[in-house]
Amino acid sequence: MHHLELPALHADDPLGFLAALGILELTTATLTAKPRLHWNGPAGPAVLTTNQPLTLDTLTDLLTTHLPPKPTPTAGQPNNTTDTDDQDDENTSTAGTKDESWDPFPHARGLLTRTREDTTAPNEALRLRVDTAHHTLRELAQAERETADRQARWFASLTNVMCFEDHTPKTGKNDPEPAEGSKPTTVRRTPVTPLIASAGQMTITGLAQKAVLGCHNDPRQIRSALDGWRRVPDYASANFDHRSLGDAHTNSEGKPYQRGAPGPTWLALHALATFRLTATSRTQAATSWDTTNRRGALRWPAWTPPLTSTAVTVLLEHPAVRATEPATNHHTAMLTNLGVTALYTAPRTGLKQSNGPLAASRHLWP
Repeated sequence: MHHLELPALHADDPLGFLAALGILELTTATLTAKPRLHWNGPAGPAVLTTNQPLTLDTLTDLLTTHLPPKPTPTAGQPNNTTDTDDQDDENTSTAGTKDESWDPFPHARGLLTRTREDTTAPNEALRLRVDTAHHTLRELAQAERETADRQARWFASLTNVMCFEDHTPKTGKNDPEPAEGSKPTTVRRTPVTPLIASAGQMTITGLAQKAVLGCHNDPRQIRSALDGWRRVPDYASANFDHRSLGDAHTNSEGKPYQRGAPGPTWLALHALATFRLTATSRTQAATSWDTTNRRGALRWPAWTPPLTSTAVTVLLEHPAVRATEPATNHHTAMLTNLGVTALYTAPRTGLKQSNGPLAASRHLWP
């Protein structure tokens, strides 16, 4: 077996952790033998284990094969991939194109280009009516059994079919007024994964499109994700990275600003299938998502045994990894036997009118 260290992806960094899982997801889909992932020390870099020798250059080439081609701008639209919106504004996903059919996620082709159910649906097309979500999952699961298609696994990781949110459609100025004494129609829709923060009109599709365009705009982004991130002005890192959001007092113009890294963000989006969605009553949860505080927090381990993508999910869901008091003798013994070297958490921050990026990690154990 061959081991390749990924110097820029550290176990104690939420975006680095997610980007490493994204690499494991993409290489698992590409290589004939399943790759494995571990960490070189509690806060050390990720190490990818494969049955064939890889270098940072050849791994970059392999990952780049999953990058979809850049969309063709519509006539009259500039071919501009720089986006200057803040996190509370609409995420203009194609940044200079109007090609809504462009699929930024061929790893699960067609999933992120679904059309909204109806005009009353929210901006996020994956927030479906509960009955529609159940029907869709059954269809995708049948297709997965027949053709090994990935969409069922990804759909269940992005859309939580086990709980719902009450959604009251907004009415336009030309819509008829409800009858006197009647209540506005409430629709029960599925939430999306809590690992994606809800901010403004941000959508998962828009985040993926912007990350892809950022990688096209700077061809060194994917390589730099492995050995030293290249930050881009006015790029928001999908709320995975607190360092991409700059405070107003650090800017000469006195305004908040974004300076994210599209390469690791694009890889991190491919990690979302690792985290299975669950629910308790109407409260949704997910693998590695801590719901003990109001906004939630990402919680994850570093480990030394090289693990496949399936084994990683099993480890993330282990009771000792998810324990609220991991430092007890019982949990410490289990964590040590599992090869876990550290536990970290990164709480979700809050912006003025929405959820914000994951904060800096905090060391939980040992």
